[in-house]
Amino acid sequence: MQGFLAKAAWDAEELRDRVRAYAVAALAADDAVLIADETGDIKKGTKSAGVQRQYTGTAGRIENAQVSVHLSYGSSRGRTLIDRELYLGRAWAGTTAEHEHRCAEQGIPPERATEVATKPELARRMLERALEADVPFTYFLADEAYGQCRALRAWLEERRVRYVLAIPKNEVLPLPDGRTRQARELYALVPEETFERRSCANGAKGPREYDWASVQLAPTAEDFERHLLIRRSTVPNKKDKKTGALVREIAYFL
Repeated sequence: MQGFLAKAAWDAEELRDRVRAYAVAALAADDAVLIADETGDIKKGTKSAGVQRQYTGTAGRIENAQVSVHLSYGSSRGRTLIDRELYLGRAWAGTTAEHEHRCAEQGIPPERATEVATKPELARRMLERALEADVPFTYFLADEAYGQCRALRAWLEERRVRYVLAIPKNEVLPLPDGRTRQARELYALVPEETFERRSCANGAKGPREYDWASVQLAPTAEDFERHLLIRRSTVPNKKDKKTGALVREIAYFL
């Protein structure tokens, strides 16, 4: 494998497309989803493409690391990675001669070397490839780093791609009557009897149960229904930053 990667002539993009076709053929199902998420690889030195001091969830802190965004394909039949994009921060992508030399030395294409592409933008590029390849899926899923990007959401809506994206509690959302409210303000207005207790999956200790509620929002410009999905832990499990008391954790999804 090391000899193949280091010495053989091969096309990474063609291999990526073959892997995607193989994975989709094996895992395609009516409940299939696409998931964008990032990961980091701790590195030493400065030569590895994209390496710099940056936050990585692998370590939970700022480290010298490579960070890449991946697209996963999952269904009831299994799950696997089908695409990837390396994140190039300001230490790599720029317009100076130093940027140009550093990227050329590592074989980074000129179109990636001159401007920083955000992680939501990298996710969009991978989604675009999946759509062009007619990958069958129901929803696109991602965490708050991607969900709070309004440009990504607008792009998904324009292409009529259904999504479930985590959003911050202060995200301003449009209501059917034309008013706007923050996600946390809508949570405060939800009657307690509206919440339903459901399991999102089985964990090591049994069903992972949460209380759930849904609030209807204004439809998209393409006439898709839009909802705020609220997930609340069943017991106090998060420390309040102001009081220090344990409170229930609340998460919001669009």
